[in-house]
Amino acid sequence: MRKWVSILFLSIIVLSHSELHQLLRIPVLIDHFKEHKKEDPSITFIQFIKLHYDKIVVDDDYQRDQQLPFRDANCTTSVSGLVIDIPPQNIKIEKQDYRFDADKVIPIATVLYLHLCTSTIFQPPRVAA
Repeated sequence: MRKWVSILFLSIIVLSHSELHQLLRIPVLIDHFKEHKKEDPSITFIQFIKLHYDKIVVDDDYQRDQQLPFRDANCTTSVSGLVIDIPPQNIKIEKQDYRFDADKVIPIATVLYLHLCTSTIFQPPRVAA
């Protein structure tokens, strides 16, 4: 029972806070295509989609066209909060001791010298004049 209630509430949230509610208008799209098919039997579904979604044309069935899915841009933004109660966790971070061996550390002067040596060898290509 809890699973179905969770699915119901999730569906309500998703359909009301996104444009997925437009998918509920797909039967209107199919019915309207059937109406156009009765008027013109040679019309294809692609032509029907292009007719209704390419350019907005105000004609005698304009109100019916506005009922099609994804036809209008509903630019409302809604913010909903979800509160999850997570119990506190006891996390213990152990301090680690870092020691450097002086024999293994490369002096900065050596690094700079190596950089100066390699920068004279490796240069970007130049355009010939």
